[in-house]
Amino acid sequence: MFSIVTVVYNDVSHILETIRSVTSQTYHKIEYILIDGWSNDGTKEAILEYLHSNTQITLQNQTDSKLYIEALHFQYPNLSFKFLSEKDEGIYDAMNKGIALATKEWINFMNCGDRFYDCNVLEKISKENISQYDVVYGDTQIIYNHQAKRVVLAPIHCSNIRLMFRNCCHQSFFLKTKIQKQYPFDLMFKIAADYNTIHTILDNKYNFKKIDIVIASFANGGASDSAKLSCTNEIFKIAMQHNLNSPIILTKIILFYYPYATIKRLIKIYLPKKILTPLIALYQKTKHVS
Repeated sequence: MFSIVTVVYNDVSHILETIRSVTSQTYHKIEYILIDGWSNDGTKEAILEYLHSNTQITLQNQTDSKLYIEALHFQYPNLSFKFLSEKDEGIYDAMNKGIALATKEWINFMNCGDRFYDCNVLEKISKENISQYDVVYGDTQIIYNHQAKRVVLAPIHCSNIRLMFRNCCHQSFFLKTKIQKQYPFDLMFKIAADYNTIHTILDNKYNFKKIDIVIASFANGGASDSAKLSCTNEIFKIAMQHNLNSPIILTKIILFYYPYATIKRLIKIYLPKKILTPLIALYQKTKHVS
């Protein structure tokens, strides 16, 4: 039912955590696709060690610059693996390679360092009545500085205006694989191509469904300050391109959403972590109380 894609490059510290998040799911009808950018820090070897210890390898092809493996989990035969390691042109090129290998009904990207919120996520989604929809999505937990945790609620109505700088994370999206194959990630965008894809699918009137499940968890941070601001600027560019025929929405983008998103980025960059983390924790606590 699910093709789960993990993209990684030189992140040996986190790859096994993400793999175990997928393989520990109570729902096992998973095609797990691992795309590695020919890592040289031990990541590729860590994946290989996991596969040799936990799976029966059914296919292996290797050259000086490429490795491809297919395998089946020893304990859960419905849990299959595809592992591709070769150089790529960046994260979205790697994610497109994952799309090309995907064969199940739904596709999700749970990249290295990200993880499912708990071991029951896929089981819960499989029990939802979602066959008539093209995209399903849920909420996301964000972890700040390894301490404060905040659940970000995705908008109920997934329209263009609601998605601009709102709480939709690719880790918590499941797209019909056949649709994702029609709309691979545009490599012109270096930071927010996933946001562009969501807009494109919205533009083409596909059916979206919000499900009341916290799907994914990931740690905030990692990118440089300049990259965070570049991401906001790229999202702004994408939002403008997709709403050229909607002057009201364009006005809201320019006057509200873009300034709001930029200010949020600047606060996160320049407010000291020892102040920001307790504030986030307090905010989350007051939400639970209310």
